[in-house]
Amino acid sequence: MRHRAQGRSRGSMAAGYIGSCYCSQKQMSESIPVYKAVLYSLLLDILQTVLRMIPWSTEPGLYAVGNPDSDSPVVLTCNYDLTVRQVARVLAENDVWLVVAPSSGINVWCAAAGGHFGTHQIVTALKTCGIEAQVNHRRVILPQLSATGVLAREVSKRCGWKVRFGPAYATDLPRYLATGQKNDESMRRVHFRAFERMEMAFAWGFPMALVVVILVAPFRSNWCLPLAILIICTALAIFSLYDRIPSKPGITLSAVITGIALACVWAAGGNIGALLTALIFPGILVALLTFDYPGSTPIAGGAHFEERNWHIVVDAERCRGVFSCFEVCPEACFTKQDNPRFIYHSSPDRCIRCGACIVQCSQDALWFEDEQGQRIEPEQIRRYKLNLLGQRTINTEDQFIKPPV
Repeated sequence: MRHRAQGRSRGSMAAGYIGSCYCSQKQMSESIPVYKAVLYSLLLDILQTVLRMIPWSTEPGLYAVGNPDSDSPVVLTCNYDLTVRQVARVLAENDVWLVVAPSSGINVWCAAAGGHFGTHQIVTALKTCGIEAQVNHRRVILPQLSATGVLAREVSKRCGWKVRFGPAYATDLPRYLATGQKNDESMRRVHFRAFERMEMAFAWGFPMALVVVILVAPFRSNWCLPLAILIICTALAIFSLYDRIPSKPGITLSAVITGIALACVWAAGGNIGALLTALIFPGILVALLTFDYPGSTPIAGGAHFEERNWHIVVDAERCRGVFSCFEVCPEACFTKQDNPRFIYHSSPDRCIRCGACIVQCSQDALWFEDEQGQRIEPEQIRRYKLNLLGQRTINTEDQFIKPPV
C-alpha cells in the first residue's frame, strides 16, 4: 500500500511516499485537475522566488519519485521547499528515491556554507528516513554545491553510505543519471544567466519595494507605485549590468538611474519633494542593493567574505591526484594531469573561494593563503562555517563559537 506525503513517522523524520505537491502531472490528476495543480505550483514558485530570503521548509524524510525499487538511485537534497519541488519535477520521468535532509529551510549552497546542511544533517537523514530498508546498495547522490559543507568520507565512515556529488543544477540530474552518474564540465560549472539574474533582482527588489510601500503609504499613497517601479527597475538594472560595467559600476548606475528618475518626475510635473526624492533615493537604493552584490551571485565570493583576498595553494608533495577538488569545483578552476597524477589550480581568476576543494581533499593538499604567507588550515575550513558577515565563526559541532585566534 502506498502512502501520501505524511507517510509513517520515524523520529523527527517523515518516512513516506511522495505526495501530490511533488509528483508528476499524471499523478496529480488523480486527486485534483492538472491545471489547478500546475497553477498552484507556479504561484508557489513565484512566491518563493520573490521572497527567497525567507526560509521555506518542507518536511524532511523519504519520498518516492516514480516507481523506484531496491536498485534505484538515491538522491538527497535540502529541505528548502522550492528546491525539493524542482528536484522532484525534473526527475518526474525517472524512478528515484528522494531523501530530503534538514537544512533549516535554506537552499543547498547557502545552507552548506553556513553550517545548516553538513555532514551531521546528511548522516541523520540517511539513518532515520528508512532508505536503508528500501535499497540494496549504499550510494547516495548529493548536490555538488553541498561539497563546501559535507565531508564525503566522513559520511561513509559514520553511516556506510558512499557519497557521489551530482551536478550543480537540479535540471541536469536526468542527464547525469542517463550517463551513468558522470559529470562533465557543463554540469559542474555554475552560471549567472539572464533568468538567474532576473530571479535575484526580484528576490532583492520585491521585499524592498514591499517595505518601502508599507512605510510610505500612510503619508504619500500616490508615491507607492512610482517608488515600487523604481526599486524593481533598479534591481533589474543592477543584476543585469553591475558586473559588466568595467569601472565604478555603483557610481555609474546611480548617476544614470538618478537622471532617469529626475526626468520622469519633471515630466510628470512633480513638486519639490518628489524632485528631491528622485535626486536622493536612487543613490541610497543602489548602495543598498550593491552592498553585497558579489555574495548574491554565484560568480564571485561575498564582498564581506573574510577570505576574499586569499588564494588556493596546492601542496605538490601531498597531492596524490585523487581529483576530488576537480569534481566539486563550481568554477572549473582546476586542471588534471594524469602522468604523474597531479592537479593544478590553473584558473585562479575564476575562483570564488567557496572552500569545497579544501573540504573534500583527503590529503590536506589544499589551503587558503594570503600574500604574507599566512594560511588557513583545512581543518578550520571544514569545522568553521560562514555567518551572514562572511566570517568563520559557526562551529559545525558547537554553533556560534568563535574559533581560537
